[in-house]
Amino acid sequence: MGKQQVIGLVLILVAAGLLGGAVLGPFSTYQEVQGYETAEATIISSGMESATEQEDGETETEYYPRVEYEYSVDGTSYTDNRVFHASQIENEPGELRGKEFDSQGDARDIVDSYPDGDTASVFYDPADPDVSYLQDPSTDLLVTTAIMGLMGLVFGGIGIGGTLGLVSLNED
Repeated sequence: MGKQQVIGLVLILVAAGLLGGAVLGPFSTYQEVQGYETAEATIISSGMESATEQEDGETETEYYPRVEYEYSVDGTSYTDNRVFHASQIENEPGELRGKEFDSQGDARDIVDSYPDGDTASVFYDPADPDVSYLQDPSTDLLVTTAIMGLMGLVFGGIGIGGTLGLVSLNED
């Protein structure tokens, strides 16, 4: 097997990983959140926290929107403070819980969209109504799935073309 075919097979494996990852990752999460129900929530309080951290010798301030809300499911009241679905949050150890923003203005925009006393739609897990969030991640999840799928198809096409000798993958 020549170098061309080896590179082609590697690209096919990368493509399979991307396509499999798209289905098992963001698309399966998308399907999960589509099963969530909605209810009307009353905003109890909204504000912002900030934290300063050292990263690569630089001091950075990160901003975290905080919104507390109350909602009812089948006559039972619940209180929560999750604004974002877990798929939208990438916390590192030692950070505050929740989605971080590098810009105070971006975090403020989230807080301002949930003023105290207002109502908002809340998404909750019908199997566990304690689990809820305010921001629907569906569009983000579908975009991520589409990008991963497209990259998988491109790498797969190049890999198949390289393996069959239709595309030159050698630098010769």
